Amino acid sequence: MSEKRGIRVLERAFSILNCITIANVSLGVTEIAKFTGLSKTTVHRILSTLLDSNVLIRNSAGTYQVGPSVLVWGDGYRHKSSLIQISRPFMEELCSSSQETVHLFSYENGTGYYIDKRESPQPVGMKSRIGARIDPYCTSSGRAILAGLPKGELNQYLAVFEMEKKTPSTIIDREELIHILEGVRELGFAEENQENEEGIRCVGAAILNHNGYPVGAISISAPAYRFSSEKINIFGPHLRDKAREISIQLGWRNNNFQEGK
Repeated sequence: MSEKRGIRVLERAFSILNCITIANVSLGVTEIAKFTGLSKTTVHRILSTLLDSNVLIRNSAGTYQVGPSVLVWGDGYRHKSSLIQISRPFMEELCSSSQETVHLFSYENGTGYYIDKRESPQPVGMKSRIGARIDPYCTSSGRAILAGLPKGELNQYLAVFEMEKKTPSTIIDREELIHILEGVRELGFAEENQENEEGIRCVGAAILNHNGYPVGAISISAPAYRFSSEKINIFGPHLRDKAREISIQLGWRNNNFQEGK
């Protein structure tokens, strides 16, 4: 097999895996072919290889779902990730003190991902999935990250990223977003009120690496009816301080970290 052909096969395999993962339900060959744009013959051939490696499994209905090998990969990433290991005690404390859901995000190549969470002990909370992507412009964690980016990288993001209305409250005006990010830098934390998901309100703070670059963020999310502005003003600074402690453990030593005013 030529190198170019091998890369193409890998790209198609990843396309199939992403399709099944995002769907979050088992899919048949026809559905996978439709969603990926690949032929049924190609899909069937790649599925056979993925089955042999336990990357996928086929159930009694003849449909496919993520297999145990993927779980092993994910577990390996989680155990090796210093960001997750360092953040967990702080997430536990934040979840306990707020009684709300706490999320940890990583930021890579312009995209944020859920990588860990602590569920709210309350009966009504927020649904989220580890590995899912976030759109930085309309999430508290994403805005905290954007506010910490170098100016050139932020300008590039604002110039090329297509912002869309996710809810009636979503802010998509670039000038307004820039103004919001200025406030985030001043306070050291960001918030969003039902802009990413109706009925959900969040507050987030960026986590910095040893170079002061935002490699992730931590957030508290709750139903809007019980996450008032008063609570945001209480937990925002607390969250900012915990993000600072995580950053320090990651090697960050910049004394110019925003303490809020």
